[in-house]
Amino acid sequence: MFQLLPSLNAIKAFEAAARLSSFKDAANELNVTSTAISHQIRALEDTLNIRLFERKTRAVTLTREGELLAATANQSLQELLSTVNQLKGSPRTLTISTTSSFAAMWLVPNLADFQAQSPDIDIQIRAEESLIDIEHDRRVDMAIRYGELPKEDERKALINQPLLQEYLGFFATPEYWEKHRENPAASVFFCTQWKNPKLPMLGVEEAINKTTPNALPSIRYFNDENLTAQAALSGQGIALISQLAVANSVKNTWLIQGTEKMSATITGLHYYLVIPKRLQANQAVKNFKDWLQHTLT
Repeated sequence: MFQLLPSLNAIKAFEAAARLSSFKDAANELNVTSTAISHQIRALEDTLNIRLFERKTRAVTLTREGELLAATANQSLQELLSTVNQLKGSPRTLTISTTSSFAAMWLVPNLADFQAQSPDIDIQIRAEESLIDIEHDRRVDMAIRYGELPKEDERKALINQPLLQEYLGFFATPEYWEKHRENPAASVFFCTQWKNPKLPMLGVEEAINKTTPNALPSIRYFNDENLTAQAALSGQGIALISQLAVANSVKNTWLIQGTEKMSATITGLHYYLVIPKRLQANQAVKNFKDWLQHTLT
């Protein structure tokens, strides 16, 4: 019954090239040469007697027939991989894409708890600031994103799961608070100015100005929340930063939140989980999603 099917290697080469829109990227993913990918796809086209790609100078695009085969090939390979892993009893691997600050300041410090609950699931973290096309880049299984929640019409292709809305507060070392307790106007303030220009500043400057109404505060900016936190941890000043980001530092009393005027908080943006629909029934994905929701709430 299956003798008329093309070779599995040809299907794998085609699926990777279709998903990544690149023979070169497919070759890197499958650890073969671009020439090998090209030969496999050409042989597949000859076998089927159709063209699967429109080949251009710097890119390849799927034909209508290619799009049809790509959807079926991906689903079939995904199901085959899931079954093979189940039969082998091998560890399930999830690759999570998220921002550098969330990875370093919350996910990594808390990940041991998840691994204790699910030792058979291997978590790989990709810390990156750029948004990836998670529906087509199969090297990533889930993404934890920061910003405004996607609008309803943007949620059709992906599953977006809100995790929590953050709050920003004033944090510094105990020694810094004590030193500037009598004269907060002499403090240095640190804020994060996001690389993504679409993210709002959330009125942080106004919040700082309210704490020093009779003086012009000294405000310094970083484009990475890690650096904002490190400046405060080193005793250089007061960070207006996400309470989630400094939760581990507060737990260890390296940083403490301000009091009186410095106890004010700002409602921030959202962290939310993005899952491609192809993985919504994956048990490892469900386990990680449940753990995130339970731990963050």
